[in-house]
Amino acid sequence: MLRVLLVLVFLNGCGATQPHVADNPASQRFRDVTGKLLPKLGFSSRQAFFLRADQDALSDLIILKKAIPGKSQINLFVNHNEKGFQQKNPGRWIEELEAPILSLTVADLNRDGGDDLILILKKMGSVSTKILFNNKKGYFYAKDKEGPYSLLPGINRVISIDLDQDGDKDLFYFGQKVLGENGKVSRHQTRVLINKGEGRLEDLTAMLLPRLPAGIRDASFADYNGDGVVDVFLVYGGGQNRILINNGLGKFSDRTTSHIPRILDDSQHADWADFDEDGDNDLLVVNREIDPHYRGYPGETVYFLENTGGGHFKKRSHKMLPRLPSYKAYLLDANGNTKPDALILTSKGVYYLQGRGRWEFVDETRKRLPRFRFFREMDFADINQDGFLDLFALSPTPGRSRIWLNRFD
Repeated sequence: MLRVLLVLVFLNGCGATQPHVADNPASQRFRDVTGKLLPKLGFSSRQAFFLRADQDALSDLIILKKAIPGKSQINLFVNHNEKGFQQKNPGRWIEELEAPILSLTVADLNRDGGDDLILILKKMGSVSTKILFNNKKGYFYAKDKEGPYSLLPGINRVISIDLDQDGDKDLFYFGQKVLGENGKVSRHQTRVLINKGEGRLEDLTAMLLPRLPAGIRDASFADYNGDGVVDVFLVYGGGQNRILINNGLGKFSDRTTSHIPRILDDSQHADWADFDEDGDNDLLVVNREIDPHYRGYPGETVYFLENTGGGHFKKRSHKMLPRLPSYKAYLLDANGNTKPDALILTSKGVYYLQGRGRWEFVDETRKRLPRFRFFREMDFADINQDGFLDLFALSPTPGRSRIWLNRFD
């Protein structure tokens, strides 16, 4: 029988797919195949993404390394299926970059079938973003008339997402403390570059985004109010998280006061899924800590925001969730039963909660995960084309990053 994954992860990544079920969901487990598929990584990794570097259907891997003067920060590994990931030179444009790379993301900006690179660079106190296009052979180059684009100091993250529903990936930038030209906190803590086609970008921040307080740590994009367009949940470190609702044309309004409960916490990350199968996208929010006044029980650090309709949320506590400082949450149908599962990265390693539907979960950490489980972040792709999501788990410690295959044997 056909075994195909239900992708519930990352609206800005894989896109929608039709749900299918595994032959035997109870047999699912992640298997560490790092030694077989990946060369030894003798460097400190900062970010990693699966991408389409060449013209085949296999997911390749790009890793951003810690900056070392005189050395390239980017390593590209091309997927050769059973032969594993083999390193490839990504081109002289990357080798000749002089400015340190703060962060990157990948997206097919010109819709030619190959993922391009979006870099955030910092040199002499100035921050900018540079686009390197892919020739669909894993060689990345800059176009003369495309950037770099200047950014405000403090911006250090970028997410690719289609904000205006025209089919082109746009770019959403942010940081925890974005400064204006006068050195004071800017009224615009985000910046958006709208893709006008073929990767041509236009800054429409002032037109599309509201004024926001500083403190943005991350963002989760999904249709939260059921109107068919993406909204954004902003994750704040040490304050109130916020929600911005899209008017359908890419203009966002801050609806925090009316749409989400007041909760003061040190949030780190959030991901979305429809946990109660009512058609509305809910949220899972992970925190290092929560102010005691807002905890549902002693030690609570992770909670749900239940979407009650129209993008209005209420806090929903669940004692199955880890009671540890937590840093990332990833939602996916790992075992092919069409219910969202959760991988939660905590101070004591990864927790794996399998969903049983309508807010019910079972802790399957020890039974279904490899022994080594301390990571900073993860990215997901169907590495071996078997229809299920596998993952790359990033560790900043050299040699500790892992590839886990999703297996049913």
